[in-house]
Amino acid sequence: MGLFDLLTGSPGGPNVTLPPLEKRNLRESFFELLQEFSTFPASQNLFLVKIDNLPGALTDQNQKDLGITQGSKSLGIDKSKSVYERYISGNEFMYLATGVDLTTEKLNVNNKGSSEYPNGLLPVGPFVDNRDYPDTDLEIQFSETNISFVDTIIRPWIQLYSVHGNFDDIDLTTTVTIYFIAKEQLTTRATFKSILFGTSGGSPVVRKIYQYRDCIPYNIVSANVAEYASDTTIGSVGTRWRFSTYDVITPINGKL
Repeated sequence: MGLFDLLTGSPGGPNVTLPPLEKRNLRESFFELLQEFSTFPASQNLFLVKIDNLPGALTDQNQKDLGITQGSKSLGIDKSKSVYERYISGNEFMYLATGVDLTTEKLNVNNKGSSEYPNGLLPVGPFVDNRDYPDTDLEIQFSETNISFVDTIIRPWIQLYSVHGNFDDIDLTTTVTIYFIAKEQLTTRATFKSILFGTSGGSPVVRKIYQYRDCIPYNIVSANVAEYASDTTIGSVGTRWRFSTYDVITPINGKL
């Protein structure tokens, strides 16, 4: 018997029976997912970042008192705060945030070798060794603008943290909230095209929220220095943040 007989299932081949698939109409089942708002594929890159406040200690004078800088000229921190606080304080979003890399969850799970427990006296696992709490696992990218948010706000913020730490006498923390958004479901959607591309009149809705408390930036990932060229280059600068606790919230029925 040749390979062709095995592949085509000719009478001369072996009697092999495979179980049938009970769910035959797979296309219809997948289409049902697209008709439901809850199971419709989400746009991962539609998000908004909210930073609750900037530290009150973030001032020109406090920065000079650190001894890191020299000279009597203004560092521009006070002026920069007046520019950017309107995009931070209250219910405003930080629209210069162009990218986020959010928290992962990791458990260390290992097997115990047979040499540790001879003769099978104890099971060999796997066992949970420990949980790595990801309290430094938050990265936010900010667009580089003419008055640099990273250099005039984030950089002196990190320098204040390096000297004062995180104590009650000088509060350097804030709350960072990331809202992932989608287009609301409308009852007028009737065709496959309208399901995929939405219908005019739909408003953005929040589909999930990551909220981080007691956040302080501690690292500027890259200074975003590029080779000089004739073409203008725009981009973003990554910053890493530490935090104490975080929540992942699904605001079902609009309850935030």
